[in-house]
Amino acid sequence: MVLNRLVIAGVLFFLWSSAVAQVGDNRYLVFFGDKLGTPYSIEQPEDFLSERAIMRRVDQNIPITEEDLPVNPEYIDDVRELGELEVIYSLKWFNAILIETQDPEVIGLIEELDEVIGTQISHVIEDGHPVEVLTDKTISFPKNNYSYGPSFNQINMINGIPLHEAGYTGEGVWVGVFDGGFSFANQDLSLQALMNSDRVLGTKNFVDGNDDVYQRSTHGSYVLSTMAGNLEDSLIGTAPDASYLLCITEDVQVERRIEEANWAAAAEYADSVGIDVINTSLGYTLFDSDEESYTYEDLDGSTTIITRASNIAAEKGMLVVTSAGNSGNSPWFYIGAPADGDNVLAVGAVRPDETIASFSSRGPRVDGAVKPNIVAQGQATVLANLGDGIRTANGTSFSSPVIAGMAASLWQAVPQATSQELFDAIEQSAHLYQNPNDSLGYGIPDFQVALVELQNITGTEDMSSMQNDLTIYPNPLTEGEMLTFKVPEGFGSQITLELFDITGKMVMNRRIPAYDGLAGLQSMPFLNNGFYLVSIRGESGRQATTKLVIQ
Repeated sequence: MVLNRLVIAGVLFFLWSSAVAQVGDNRYLVFFGDKLGTPYSIEQPEDFLSERAIMRRVDQNIPITEEDLPVNPEYIDDVRELGELEVIYSLKWFNAILIETQDPEVIGLIEELDEVIGTQISHVIEDGHPVEVLTDKTISFPKNNYSYGPSFNQINMINGIPLHEAGYTGEGVWVGVFDGGFSFANQDLSLQALMNSDRVLGTKNFVDGNDDVYQRSTHGSYVLSTMAGNLEDSLIGTAPDASYLLCITEDVQVERRIEEANWAAAAEYADSVGIDVINTSLGYTLFDSDEESYTYEDLDGSTTIITRASNIAAEKGMLVVTSAGNSGNSPWFYIGAPADGDNVLAVGAVRPDETIASFSSRGPRVDGAVKPNIVAQGQATVLANLGDGIRTANGTSFSSPVIAGMAASLWQAVPQATSQELFDAIEQSAHLYQNPNDSLGYGIPDFQVALVELQNITGTEDMSSMQNDLTIYPNPLTEGEMLTFKVPEGFGSQITLELFDITGKMVMNRRIPAYDGLAGLQSMPFLNNGFYLVSIRGESGRQATTKLVIQ
């Protein structure tokens, strides 16, 4: 046991009630002060990140840092040796582990370590659950020229129909859905296209510690249907052809702050497998103990665990979309966490006639920042009835996934865009961007306008016909092979070649000639195996990029 290598920045104490005894009674979040001695290295990210996750960083020029490294396994072993306890999961972004123990001596040993803070954060959230007001199953709507049926309005309101008509329905984009459960989602008629096409990327239940997500709550199923639903003339989601990762982070029986840690663990998992967009229709504000509840001042964009984790997730290149909250008619009134995050696209709710829904949580953030960022239809939102047919429901729980799904379809249209460019284009397309307010934020976005903006930024006016115009071969490249470039037209007879490693460091810069659209590089510098970004610049200033694997 090497206790002097453990620097505990804090111990967060969780008390469980008998209502959730199946997941344990006593849980603690233990923070470490460093990652010294870890067997992991940022030069070998394939040990802890998938190829897709690495490529997301390469595409967006996001370096891999120490923050991405897993918690040092030796530190975890040191804690295990303290006594009878179980390590539930680790949080690499926070350099922490969640443990469960009923042995008070273990807690005493931890609290004797240097810089221990015994902070109890176990109390029940009073206002964390989204409001679900379900109307009658039978709904009558006028016919339209599309197959959307009654779901037409919620997509047309944000001008998403043109994207769908152009073939942008989320195909190839990966969406993570964090919620309280997905009961009956695997049986619902509107979700059969998703289930039968192997586009459920995986399932993870962070509350019960298993992979069973088709239980606990129907809330996540309703949320999922607004994105992935595909029932002609009844319910078409905003991203019916996207792929989805389903995670339970919310304990719907009794809410506690541990659910924020669950969310952080899910976000790290989503990042590692290569998720592009995260939707979270959850929010946290008040607890059963006044002294431990959040205050409005805590909603500053950087205090709560879930907000901090959301901001980090966005920094890793994912678009994080969340519900603003349903406190507009309650004493709290304001947005919740993580809607306060700087990098979080917080979505409020409007009625079908585009006026504010009274329950939608209001801004601004405590420092005056505009929140919610945007709004979408969250009253009488059409969703699956979970069995057959459709129904409607009220809540920012449903306006958020309407936006998240449409964002996935937009990203399919302009895959070169970064998550920040996507965030900005959606926000700037909203109808009140020049004159935001505390109810609607920047207003209702126009995804056709956002598409044009992204095409202008990336220089890709017609993404439907665009192909990657920089080809390199062989790829993967092995030592001793000549690397050949097929140079696009208009680059001239001399090109500047730059090579960046996974950390964002430039490892090569050379000027090489091009003949008849071809250029070659016979000698490569000594480079580690792994993923690289190749960028060429022509005499005219034109640029093109692609990926290279060295093995």
